[in-house]
Amino acid sequence: MPRSPLRWLAVAPVVACLLVAPIALGAGPAKPTPEQRQARALFDQGLALSDEGKWTEALEAFRKSDDISPSTSVRFNIAASLRALGRYVEARDTLDAAVTDAEIRKVPIKPSLKTEIDKLREEVSGKIIRIELQTSPANADVTVDGMPIKLATDGRAEIDPGKHVFVIGAKGHDTTTVTKTVSQGDTSLTLTAPRAAAVEAPKPKDPPFYKRPWFWGTVGAVVVGAAAVTTIVLVTNPETPTTAGPPPSTVDRVFPALVRF
Repeated sequence: MPRSPLRWLAVAPVVACLLVAPIALGAGPAKPTPEQRQARALFDQGLALSDEGKWTEALEAFRKSDDISPSTSVRFNIAASLRALGRYVEARDTLDAAVTDAEIRKVPIKPSLKTEIDKLREEVSGKIIRIELQTSPANADVTVDGMPIKLATDGRAEIDPGKHVFVIGAKGHDTTTVTKTVSQGDTSLTLTAPRAAAVEAPKPKDPPFYKRPWFWGTVGAVVVGAAAVTTIVLVTNPETPTTAGPPPSTVDRVFPALVRF
């Protein structure tokens, strides 16, 4: 029988106890460090928010707690919050990373917590849609909701059910945004990026008039013509020499009559 989203609310108090145990046992009589107290406060805040159904805020609180003091218990609650938000691919990957990290750090996972991890992983994995993604052109880059699309080992795309924004682009093609709703039962998805329109090269600008051949040809003709006219005038209208005569000051000079007493 499938479990409802509220099923994981009942798990939260159990996980809270699992988180406290390592701190108390490891520290003994010593007091928790300021970082541990801050991580615990954020964890409790996440639990309270999840009880109110505020999964986005709860997810943020759990992640902040895990950043300060990494814990498999906290990461389980991160995955549970993602599951409540319908982000099944991310929830599954979070659970896988939590188990792998615990193995690397050689931190044992309590059997009760491991059982809950396996149950949650099985549930979210069954909700992930795996479809064959076909793109045109074949080498196009595709993102879904702003993130690179995730491919399974068989090459099929893994997508959460619901409405998504796909962006496809390739060299020589227009980047195209497509909104599609993916549902259970979908087996393939085709995305196409149309070829970019050819860009016409700008026409060269006409050179200025003084750089055009006809301009200097015209100027040359005008100069040659002007020189020819000047030569003709000089030849046909020689200057007439003037005859010698008295200085201009003595020509037609009138002397007044002398007054005598």
